[in-house]
Amino acid sequence: MDHNYLNSLANENIFRTLVEESPSPVGLYVGPHQVIRLVNKAILKVWGKDTSVVGKTFLEALPEMHDQPFLGILKNVYTTGIPYEAVAEKVKLFVDGRLQTYYFNFNYQPLKDENGNVWGILNTATDVTELVLTRQKLSETEERIQFALDSAGFGTWDLNPQSNIVRWDDRCKQLFGFSKNDEIAYVDVLKHIHPDDRSSVDEAVQQAIDPNGDGQYNTEFRTVGADDKKIRWLRCKGKAYFDGQGNCIRFAGTALDIGNELNERDEQKRLISLIDNTSDFISLSDPEGNVTYINAAGKQMMGLAPDEHIPHNSQFLMPDELDRLRSEINTQLFDSGKWSGLVMYRNFITGEAIPVQATSIMIFDAYGNARGRASIARDLRRELADKQALVQSEQLLQNITSAAPTALWTADAEGLITYANKTWADWTGQSLEETLGTGWLNAILEDDRGRAARKFIHDLNNQRAYEIDFRMQREDGEIRWCIATGNPQYDANGVFTGYVGSCTDVTEKTKTDIALQLKNEELNNQINQFAFVTDFMPAQLWTFDTGGMLDYVNRQTEHFFGLPVEDIIGNKWLQLVHPDDREKCSAAWLQALATNELFECEFRLRDREGEYRWHLSRALPFADDGVVVKWFGTNTDIDEQKQLARQKDDFLGIASHELKTPVTSVKAYAQVLGAMLSQEGEEKKAAMVMKMDAQLNRLTNLIGDLLDVTKINSGKIRFNKEWFDVNAAVQDVVQDLQHTTSRHILVMDFADAGELNSDKDRIGQVLTNLITNAIKYSPHANRVIVGTRREQDNVIVSVEDFGIGIPKDKLDRVFEQFYRVGGSKQHTFPGLGLGLYISNEIIRREGGKMWVNSEEGKGSVFCFSLPVTDKKVADT
Repeated sequence: MDHNYLNSLANENIFRTLVEESPSPVGLYVGPHQVIRLVNKAILKVWGKDTSVVGKTFLEALPEMHDQPFLGILKNVYTTGIPYEAVAEKVKLFVDGRLQTYYFNFNYQPLKDENGNVWGILNTATDVTELVLTRQKLSETEERIQFALDSAGFGTWDLNPQSNIVRWDDRCKQLFGFSKNDEIAYVDVLKHIHPDDRSSVDEAVQQAIDPNGDGQYNTEFRTVGADDKKIRWLRCKGKAYFDGQGNCIRFAGTALDIGNELNERDEQKRLISLIDNTSDFISLSDPEGNVTYINAAGKQMMGLAPDEHIPHNSQFLMPDELDRLRSEINTQLFDSGKWSGLVMYRNFITGEAIPVQATSIMIFDAYGNARGRASIARDLRRELADKQALVQSEQLLQNITSAAPTALWTADAEGLITYANKTWADWTGQSLEETLGTGWLNAILEDDRGRAARKFIHDLNNQRAYEIDFRMQREDGEIRWCIATGNPQYDANGVFTGYVGSCTDVTEKTKTDIALQLKNEELNNQINQFAFVTDFMPAQLWTFDTGGMLDYVNRQTEHFFGLPVEDIIGNKWLQLVHPDDREKCSAAWLQALATNELFECEFRLRDREGEYRWHLSRALPFADDGVVVKWFGTNTDIDEQKQLARQKDDFLGIASHELKTPVTSVKAYAQVLGAMLSQEGEEKKAAMVMKMDAQLNRLTNLIGDLLDVTKINSGKIRFNKEWFDVNAAVQDVVQDLQHTTSRHILVMDFADAGELNSDKDRIGQVLTNLITNAIKYSPHANRVIVGTRREQDNVIVSVEDFGIGIPKDKLDRVFEQFYRVGGSKQHTFPGLGLGLYISNEIIRREGGKMWVNSEEGKGSVFCFSLPVTDKKVADT
């Protein structure tokens, strides 16, 4: 037998023996695909595998490594021949049926032949998981200690008496008045201490470091900040440590800002007030258990009258608790100074047992002598009832989820299923135990199983939302399409805790989607024909999809905007609407989408020249088999109509203003002429002049209405608000108008209406209009009823007549501008049709509303309401 072969065989056996017996994890991977040639027991234990992995590739043996970096690292080591070493590297492995996290120090060492070519990689590793976790806990502990000190406002200092160097944290430096970057020796400590306190501080330090003393340091003093010059009161506590020769080797302690304690008496008073008004039971008793104080909440809970004698604390307990008071509560209280637990109190009136969470602490004086005890107790009756309700709610939730048509599930941070509702069991035939962990995968068709698992592991590692579609075979053998979704969950500290998800059967939807897709294709063909036709139309035409996105405009629309289609469709069109009109336009469009009702809105659009023009936009939904599939709409240019409307308002404003001055002059001349004729005894002529004056009054009122309309339309109408008594103001108007009619009696039906903060004259104008209308439109009646009342936060004023009434189909239009009710009698009652429009606008702009109830031939009731504002709020 060849001697070299024997040596090679012996060396290989020795190498295999060394690997197998090594206590550290070792593996040998051969070839570019990293086929596992040799592994020892230690690495198999780490992987959670057995010897069946030998002969498999690294990825076949450990599929969980697919989304982890180690495959790439192994490939790089094999390709370059450069070893790789990692320290405390995080690794996720499937061990004991679940994905677990470990930390390893490991080495990938390339193995080369005599020609320097890499033929394998030797993997050695050391499990340092426990060490890493211990270090993490130590770091967290140190952080918690520092956080506790920072939260309490403490600063720490440490003096080395040998070198006279003081080590401070930033808080302590700030309290002593130094800047953060200052290096401070003991000789500098007194630098920022208030001059009046320096000697006492130095004396306290010297006493503390005197080896003949007890080493305790406790003093209070003021410091002056170097940067902010702020004076702070500090309390410094510390202790000196000595070696065997009596030399001080360390002097360390804390500093605390106690400025707030200067107001301690006020704080104590507030504390006493807080205690007396808190909802928890609080009491004080002397060392013998005689209760000396109990707060109001405690007396109410126990059934004690405010001035009733307070008994011994043992009488507060149910009789069954007395033995426990002596053997447990008092023993622990006297031994440790504190007791806390659940105990049963007894109501003194009803004898009812009251479960409470109680805490008692011993109170000591400055010399350590017991002065008594303080107790606080929280009534648990409501809490226990709430817990019972919670249990019932959880049971109800279980019942609801069990009855849900969707499969619901939860998973922990390792990706293992922890709950699945009854729907999943009904679909799959799996029991809950078979579903938990990774068992849910067995219900998925084999062709889809691997894809669903890989996607889940990938999303789990990235802690992001999970969504996948797959097929599953239901218990009855039917193949169904499902979509599984999962939302990542986090605790209060932002730590990932797992998933809450659902699994929805979408088989019918999938079939519907296919059918809808075919219909959409047919519809698109029709739309293409529609587009061919509409491109020749002069109007702007467009379509929206059911998601509210513009998906087509005709050629006229492109021409108007001077933009390509891609700069208009989607939601880009909204940027072409005037900024002042966008919110109104968006709200109207969203309302139409939500209700599938007519969309109609006026707004301004920017044309190709950058000018804005008014358009009327209208759209209706198109439905197929009752399902809306498209919206069709048009934009109509109404800019010229808007311009004409503005010109009309401008004309009315100018005309009425110009008419007012000559009419006022003519009225003055008529009044003077009438007076002169009366003095000359020409009574007949004077009466004719007075009739002319009455007609001038009518003309003045008409001009005033026109002026009010132009002010309303231009937004220039002004309101001068004041507080006034509603009934008194209404009575003044009624009494004035009673003199203008001899046929009608104005009946005042007043209830208590209180005061209003409004424009008294404008409200009087509204009321005058309503009463004069009531008189005018009830020529054959002899009374008009004017009423007031208060309903909650509104004042309501009503004017009722018994005249000709208004047809039902005309009621909605009586408040329109220039509208007069049509019919055979319309010319019998003169007017421009502006009074009710002006009145309605005044009430609306004062925050109220106006309405009418009427029956033709029997009369009408016009009402308006105004909100009542709190006087204090209105004055501010």
